[in-house]
Amino acid sequence: MEYDQIASLESVGYLEREASFLYLVAVHSGYFLSRQFCQFVNRERGALPTRFLEKAGRLHHIRVIECGRGRHIYHLVSKPVYEALGRRDSQNRRIKGDAHIKSRLMVLDFLLANLHASVLGDSASKVSFFTTQCGVTKEVLPHSYVERPLYFSDGFPILVTNTGIPQFTFFDEGQVTAARFERFLKQYQPLFEVLGEFQFIYLSDTERSSARATATFNRFLPADRLRGVTSMTPMGVEHFIEYLGASFRYDAKGSVTSARDLEVLREGEHLYTTLEHRALQAAWNNQSTSADRIRQRFLQKSMRATFTTVVLPYSYPVYSQLQSTPTDECDGTRQRTRERSQLHEV
Repeated sequence: MEYDQIASLESVGYLEREASFLYLVAVHSGYFLSRQFCQFVNRERGALPTRFLEKAGRLHHIRVIECGRGRHIYHLVSKPVYEALGRRDSQNRRIKGDAHIKSRLMVLDFLLANLHASVLGDSASKVSFFTTQCGVTKEVLPHSYVERPLYFSDGFPILVTNTGIPQFTFFDEGQVTAARFERFLKQYQPLFEVLGEFQFIYLSDTERSSARATATFNRFLPADRLRGVTSMTPMGVEHFIEYLGASFRYDAKGSVTSARDLEVLREGEHLYTTLEHRALQAAWNNQSTSADRIRQRFLQKSMRATFTTVVLPYSYPVYSQLQSTPTDECDGTRQRTRERSQLHEV
């Protein structure tokens, strides 16, 4: 991961590595822990993180969230800082609930372990990558509507391997069921189906969640369905062959012969509509092609998906009664500072 030397932050007293860390936080999480700063600068706890936190507090750039038992979360809240880092409209500076805070801390831990990876951090970079480098249309990108389309609104980072393969991520901050993960997969399904290959990384802090996620993903994309999944055969090559047979029987008898044929015809009537589909259907009907030939044609283009689970070895200070309050670690938040800067909160 490459970081700009943030001159505007350095000008108010931050060291280059401190400014780089704030950039990482601003882009990907909005929240951080003291140990995460120590990991980024490769230092043990001590004077260095203390000075950094005091400085950020004195400049009114962070808010301290008291979590009890002497544990704290730091929230980068300064609007001028986000503006200086090119993130004027970032939602990371907004107050969020416990679950969201924990997920953003997990994101930051993951990225700290992958500092040299190629990361698509915001929606603009994700849309650009998939539309320009992968040749995907915007219609298949995961999106929601709030007056206008919002792409990749989950905010989870997507990594890109050295060979250009996207690595999607999902962060389970402690879900009781797999419902949210299932909704996530369904939202991403159109994109998955037009990609030739992708990898998926599921991150949680418990083994139980990982096992449940693996079962959910295998139900969503079982191995047999991955065989022959292409943009032309989004439900797999075997489904297309089944559709050709059902369509042939319907044309021959003038009626549906089974409930399964009816189901397949209903599924396929909106999927198999291109000129190539019609040509293959005509070849099937006049017996100039066969199931084996069609399998061979599409299996060469099969989707390849790799699913990996990661259990993060950390304890996160959330799911307690969070309260924004001054602390000794950031005594600058108790008083106004006389130091003036263009990055002070107004």
